[in-house]
Amino acid sequence: MENEREVKNGYDVTELKSFAKELQKRNKNVESAIEEFLIKMGSFFDVDIIVVKEKTENGAAIKCTYEWSRKNHILLRGLERRFLDNTWDAWMTRYREGNGCYRFYKGEVCPIILIQQRETESLIQIPVFATNELVMCIDFVDSDRVRDWLAEEAAMKEISAFLYEEFFIKRAPRRDAEVLKRKLDRDALTKLFKIDRFTKKVNDSISGDDSGKYTYAIVSSDVANFKYINEKYGYNTGDLILKKMASTLFLKMKGIVSCCREYSDIFLTAVRCDKDTTDKELKKLVDDCNNSFLDEIRSITEDTSIAINSGFAFVGDHGITVEEAITGATAARKAAKDMALYNTSRCCAYESGMIANKARTAELVSNCDRALANHEFEVYFQPKVLCSTYRIVGAEALIRWRKSDGTFVYPDEFIPAFESNGCIRKTDFFVYEYVFKLLRERLDQKLPVIPISMNVSRIHLFNNQFVEYVGGLLEKYNVPVELLEFELTESICLEELPSAVNTLQWLRQKNIKISIDDFGSGYSSLEVLTRLPINVLKLDKVFMKKDLSNNDKIIISSIVEMARLLGLDVICEGVEEDAQRIFLIEACCEKLQGFIYSRPVPVYEFSKMLEKEFGYA
Repeated sequence: MENEREVKNGYDVTELKSFAKELQKRNKNVESAIEEFLIKMGSFFDVDIIVVKEKTENGAAIKCTYEWSRKNHILLRGLERRFLDNTWDAWMTRYREGNGCYRFYKGEVCPIILIQQRETESLIQIPVFATNELVMCIDFVDSDRVRDWLAEEAAMKEISAFLYEEFFIKRAPRRDAEVLKRKLDRDALTKLFKIDRFTKKVNDSISGDDSGKYTYAIVSSDVANFKYINEKYGYNTGDLILKKMASTLFLKMKGIVSCCREYSDIFLTAVRCDKDTTDKELKKLVDDCNNSFLDEIRSITEDTSIAINSGFAFVGDHGITVEEAITGATAARKAAKDMALYNTSRCCAYESGMIANKARTAELVSNCDRALANHEFEVYFQPKVLCSTYRIVGAEALIRWRKSDGTFVYPDEFIPAFESNGCIRKTDFFVYEYVFKLLRERLDQKLPVIPISMNVSRIHLFNNQFVEYVGGLLEKYNVPVELLEFELTESICLEELPSAVNTLQWLRQKNIKISIDDFGSGYSSLEVLTRLPINVLKLDKVFMKKDLSNNDKIIISSIVEMARLLGLDVICEGVEEDAQRIFLIEACCEKLQGFIYSRPVPVYEFSKMLEKEFGYA
């Protein structure tokens, strides 16, 4: 009776099972035992190739773990293929339609990569399930004959399940170690490689390619305004977007060698290109992939402007290592952020000066504490005046860096460097205390005072240090709040809107004025006006062209009127020509700030201006 149960359509699998038992007694190495058992299976079923494919631990791919060929042609072992979310459903449908397996005959369209790689007359794929979940499948191939597999099917199903239970489950202790290593090598969210494994894989690919036909490039990409997306839609949606970006890069980037999530929303991709690939051609490849991703998430972020920043650098024949190319691609990605494009890909090629700029940034950051200790930072003031009379009605506090040798480091150079590192908090706090102290001293000395505005950097929106520090200054110096104003740029408000709301509501509760700087330079200005508790609108200097066109004037006049209806003060920056000032008067814009009246000046010059303005001179 026992033997009868083991005979499947003429195939007595008792022989195979007995061989497996003897194999396990004399061979303690499970891997070797499996490989030897595949040889026996190949002879038993008279096939040319057997390939075992196992579902990866994360369920996102299937990997060819064992392969036997009658001709010793090993082609697929180690191959891992990622799948889209609906792939497993398609496989289940395939098995249901094939009575629990899948058959292929030459001439048919087949998705199985084995058939795409080799000449195959017929194939049967047997799935193996554990607790109703697909865990592996086994391909049996005949390269020379068309077989209907009807006689073999039942026996193949029986022995495939037996193979899993007798051998594969017993690999568990060793495989647990492998799973742990894979987990350590991969990002938990996206299942992509971590940076160390990515770098090794790319280096191995380059060193193993001696064809001379190709060059390699590293692409660094991030999602613009990703923190805002997290805050607006929630972290679950943010995670979904990151996973979709990972799958898009992996599946749709042409010539991909490897991909990793470096950290946060920053991804690195290595691609292999033809040796004569130009910057323009690689840029198109990156743009196409990025725009494909943006199309996929359009339904999720339909009410938000979004972009992908990418930078790339070539490796190998272009003279830099993989590690240097990662640095170069990162520098190029940061340069791409300056491109005024939205709802699309923003991509830059690496240029040699970008890394030099990074070294300069590091130098400036390393000197910040020393410069503070040596009193190299100074606070300058640029007056704000009425358009009609030039009467001073306020000023903006601006930081300047005069080194001990008397030379200046320009704000456009050191402020972005400090913002990238966090040093900007120290210099901002230096400016805040200087302003509070100056106002207190002038009040105590009965000298004229006017409202002073101070800039709020992005970093202050992510913790309570700004609120705590400014609150402490209010208590320490007891400066009337009507003399204080804080400015945030429009771009910061847009990108960090949820965080900005909390900080600005605190300022509003203290009755401290809030202004939006550089208004009109962003891409969703009206959202700022509707969601933030602001008092003042500062029109960006981009509006102040030397020769204002009729359209320019219509836009400025409309913004001024809109602000008036919203109860906001308006001040126009960057005014240099008298014709501009006259137009602003006609447009009912009361205040201006610009070189037409004064550049930013040191405190002693600013004090003289005030004393002259108020009749103290």
